[in-house]
Amino acid sequence: MTQWFVRLGFGQKIQLLINVVSMSVLLSAIFVIGLGFYGQFKTNLEDRVLQKSNLLADAAAVGVVFDQPESVNMLLSSLSVDGGVESAVVFKKHGLGDYQYFAHYQKSSLEPVDGYQYERGPVKLWDDGFFTLRLPILVDNEEVGRIIIKEDDNYLSAFIDTTLTYMLPVVLASMILVWLVSRSVQNRLAAPLNQLTQAVHEVAYKQDYSKSVEIISNDEFGELGNAFNQMLAKLGEHDRFRVEKETEIIRLNAELEDKVYERTKELRSSLDDLKLTQQQLVEQEKMASLGELVAGVAHEINTPIGVGITAVSHMAESISRIQTAFETGKLTKKEFGDMLSAINESADIIGSNLRRAADLVKAFKAVAVDQSSAELRQIELEGYIKDILTSLRPKLKRTKHEIDIQIPESIELYCDPGAISQIITNLIMNSLNHAFLADQVGHISIAANIKGGTLHLTYSDDGQGIDEDILQRLFDPFVTTKRGQGGSGLGTHIIYNLVTQALGGRIQCVSELGQGSRFEITLPMSKLTYHGQTH
Repeated sequence: MTQWFVRLGFGQKIQLLINVVSMSVLLSAIFVIGLGFYGQFKTNLEDRVLQKSNLLADAAAVGVVFDQPESVNMLLSSLSVDGGVESAVVFKKHGLGDYQYFAHYQKSSLEPVDGYQYERGPVKLWDDGFFTLRLPILVDNEEVGRIIIKEDDNYLSAFIDTTLTYMLPVVLASMILVWLVSRSVQNRLAAPLNQLTQAVHEVAYKQDYSKSVEIISNDEFGELGNAFNQMLAKLGEHDRFRVEKETEIIRLNAELEDKVYERTKELRSSLDDLKLTQQQLVEQEKMASLGELVAGVAHEINTPIGVGITAVSHMAESISRIQTAFETGKLTKKEFGDMLSAINESADIIGSNLRRAADLVKAFKAVAVDQSSAELRQIELEGYIKDILTSLRPKLKRTKHEIDIQIPESIELYCDPGAISQIITNLIMNSLNHAFLADQVGHISIAANIKGGTLHLTYSDDGQGIDEDILQRLFDPFVTTKRGQGGSGLGTHIIYNLVTQALGGRIQCVSELGQGSRFEITLPMSKLTYHGQTH
């Protein structure tokens, strides 16, 4: 219904609204007036019946008291001249609340009818087209009986029929008059609006700015037409200006495209140079880390080798003394035993320091070779991380930090170990350089487990934490808090590239100032297995 009204034209809507409002007001007025007359006539009928009943009750009181039903029947039969009375029945009172039939009048028959039973009910009752009135018959204010008169509502029905007979022509004539008035109003209001609508259509769909509206009135529509004509003139000027500017824009766009092409070529060349420079910086960072590792391991190896050389010199000196004493014949049993003890002690010192150096060389060899090559091989994760920590011993022994490894021995990976080594090394160096203050005893935890075909590697420390601003850009290149203090800002960027590109995983960092940092790395086991091997 709403959509149907929306589709109507403005003039049709005006006409429809006028008709609806006018007829609603007219019918409402007729209804209210008719309802008022109906109520008044109904009240008049009740009053007339009440007066009639009071007169009959007074007249029938004597007959009821002296038990003369014939006289009462004659009195009631006088009601036959009143065509509205349907029936009248008189009941005589016997005892408390007991009423027995005494006399009656019935419009359809004047013969007495036996068997009338007194039925209690309201004093006034409208039911099924009849009005029933119940009144007591009093003698000296004492009730001796009751009279019940029933009258039909033909009087009201005749009033309603008469009212409709006169009202329907009035309503019909009013509807015709309202329709004619609304039609005239529609023509007067819709005509200038239709003209304005057509002009707008020509402008909107055909861009014909020469179309103007004829002013036929001085009302709001006339003002609207004047405003529309002025707007058309302005639009015509703007259209001419637009055509000129569009032509100029086309020319400028052609020149701009040539400039953009040239700048794009220069930008691509600069971007390629930047990527190459960044790659070189990353490789230099890795080589610098490896060089620092070499220097540290070389320094670390010098200690056990130096101790071994000293022990060898002491052993050689002891052997020389034994040989001289033996050749001169001055070698005693006690001297021989002391020298043997010194030789054995030197041998133990040489053996332990050579094993220490061998462990360092072995760990360094594994880590250094892995970082400088990209060969895939099988590794046991816990042992490999311990080798990494061994290669970092020159850095770690200068601190009092504790490193806790929580990795099951059963986790074996088939991957590029250099990526794992570089990730763990950069994480540890990041903690040493940024997380802990001088002389602070920190705790580092490295944990790993396999869940649902994914390796979960967690690295955490209890250091200073990372500022929110730095945390949001942590994996971007050249982001560092130690600018000018040896920090390149590539450590975490290298970690991110190794995790996401070399190992096909994901990494995220969770940190708050004063609450330490936690790096969560997830790696798909599908990229860390060999020949369908599963864990």
